[in-house]
Amino acid sequence: MNKVDFENRVISVHDNLALRDDGSVIAMYEVPASIISSMDVEGKIKFKKRTEAVLASLAPNLSFDIGMLPVPINLEERFGALLEDCADDTYDMALYFLEKTNEDLYGSIGQLINYKFFMTIPLKSFEVSGDIKQMLKDAWGRFKEKAVAVVRQTLEFEMNWYESYEKANRDLELNLSLIQGRKTTKKETGFYQRVDYLRGLNYNRDEEIASIESSVQNIDDTVIEPLSNGVIGLKNSYGKSLVKTLPIANMPNVVNNLHLVEHAQKLPFPIELHWKFHFSKMKGAFSLASKGERASDRIKENQIEAYENGSNQKGSLATARVILDEMTDGVDNRELFINYLATFVVAGQSMREVNYYKKIIQSDMKDIGVQVVSGMSDQLYFFYKNRFIEQLEEKDKYCIQAMKLSSACENLFFTSQKIGSDIGFTIGRIDHAVESWAGDYKKALASSTNAVFLNLFQANKQGIAGKITDNPAFAIVGQTGEGKSFLTKGLFLCHSLLKALTLYIDPKNEMKAQYMKIKAKYEADFPKMEFEIEQAREAIEDEEQLYWVIRGIEYKYYKPVVDYINNIHFVSLDSKEESNHGALDPLVFLHGDACKKISVKVTEELLGEKYTKEDKFEIAFLESLDAVMSEREKGKKVGLLNVFERLLDSTDEMISTRANLALRKIKNSQMELVFSHGKNSAVDMDARITVLGVLLQSFLISLF
Repeated sequence: MNKVDFENRVISVHDNLALRDDGSVIAMYEVPASIISSMDVEGKIKFKKRTEAVLASLAPNLSFDIGMLPVPINLEERFGALLEDCADDTYDMALYFLEKTNEDLYGSIGQLINYKFFMTIPLKSFEVSGDIKQMLKDAWGRFKEKAVAVVRQTLEFEMNWYESYEKANRDLELNLSLIQGRKTTKKETGFYQRVDYLRGLNYNRDEEIASIESSVQNIDDTVIEPLSNGVIGLKNSYGKSLVKTLPIANMPNVVNNLHLVEHAQKLPFPIELHWKFHFSKMKGAFSLASKGERASDRIKENQIEAYENGSNQKGSLATARVILDEMTDGVDNRELFINYLATFVVAGQSMREVNYYKKIIQSDMKDIGVQVVSGMSDQLYFFYKNRFIEQLEEKDKYCIQAMKLSSACENLFFTSQKIGSDIGFTIGRIDHAVESWAGDYKKALASSTNAVFLNLFQANKQGIAGKITDNPAFAIVGQTGEGKSFLTKGLFLCHSLLKALTLYIDPKNEMKAQYMKIKAKYEADFPKMEFEIEQAREAIEDEEQLYWVIRGIEYKYYKPVVDYINNIHFVSLDSKEESNHGALDPLVFLHGDACKKISVKVTEELLGEKYTKEDKFEIAFLESLDAVMSEREKGKKVGLLNVFERLLDSTDEMISTRANLALRKIKNSQMELVFSHGKNSAVDMDARITVLGVLLQSFLISLF
């Protein structure tokens, strides 16, 4: 079995720095995932080159780690933040909608997660002496808790050990800025050292952080038990879990476009991926060049032997020769080479669950030429070796991959296919399938565990971490009948719950009928709802209990939905319906100067130069308009038709003729939406939510 130190090796944490028991220091960084579409070939190439440049800058540090962790999404916290942006008049609907969404997501997916990337890099400093390092080792070995507490106090308060590493840490931060690397906080640094011991367990994050702040000795405060069936058992006060590490034993000979991260994130369950890197020596007896020479001699001897014996190994030896020649060329060109250990980690509540995960991972990775093994006898070694505090060393031999740094970057580190917002309404899930589901949406949903959240208004907000655009505009494209209108209506519904004026232009003029049908259906059961509420009031005296019972009854009968529909101002631009006449009449929905300006403008459009050709008609129109506006101020229902009807009574033939012309142009046309007697409701400029129904075909015909 491979050897590794099983003790918690962290004795002090300062910001993103962790001090180990041997006096060495590692720096921890979070690298935000760059969002790259699976179809964006050029984007992937550019990002891999950028990643290679950053990782190459770490060669002086000799080693580094990359960890991809599934971080639980706190839906209650996210939806709570979203509710703060919801309008008062639709707050009940927003609360109802988000509670139902929460239930549906947990019921169909379970715990939602985001993948986050972390790096740990050892820092060099010559200011922690060898004597102190030895003292730390001795103290840790002899009397762990008491002695280390004394040593830690000495380091923190007398030596301020972290000060020796500040320059190296700043330089490292500058190097990682190309991939937006961020120093973790002290709480994060301690917590993510602790996460290794919490896999698959229920826990309270705040409690765990408080425990670590109390003492770093609590980092490994978990019962750890190696089990005979090749898993590690974990136990804390909340329960038990099983953890299995699956090392990658072999990679394909050609790793171009391997994109291991992309494939791993498509798995329908949460996994961890860990890579531990160590830069290969370029000089000396144990350098890569020396190893290559020895390997070349062995291959040459084996080729001669295979040729003489007619062995079928000739093909594999030829492949080995090609790989070795490529490595030799890389060494000659002073390319960087690395050794690395890559492992998957899964956690579950039963062996059946863990074995299912193992089977899926091995099957999926086999499809891309990656061999994943069980590592039955080395589970304890892998468990401890995968800790962020541990670094890959030359003595580590099991499942080590050796390749160019550029080839390792084909894993496509630090990327995600996430879309949408961190805080927003759930509008769907990411579908990782390359081919169509042929209309089987249930299969598509079952295959995906990545929910999409969206709040378009966040694009205009300032101070949103990770935001990559200030533009809330986007296009919805797709084939006819594939759900574009459905998505648009869904987005309207969600965003109409927020503190904003919302206008939906309904090109099929169908939404009002659909919403009224739903409203009528639910209102039919309201007598039952009111009866149940009355019974509850008679039976329950406690006010708080009564509140929750009544809310449950109202949810049962969809009262928040009906109240929401009542808040929508529906306007139709179908002039065939008399009830829509005057929907855009400025004398109905505008006041004062705005009303007068718009009234003049639409009349100019109606009559053209016949309105402006002679001042006499324009003066008469304005006088009539003022008179009608005055009547409206007194409470009379009037509209622009009343203005022209007054002009019909003019003794001036030219004025009455033009008024008659205007009325004839208006009759039985789309213009009846603008010119009316003011009897119907019009667009409400104060309405927060408006649905404007337009029969697009009729509207275009009227224009041309």
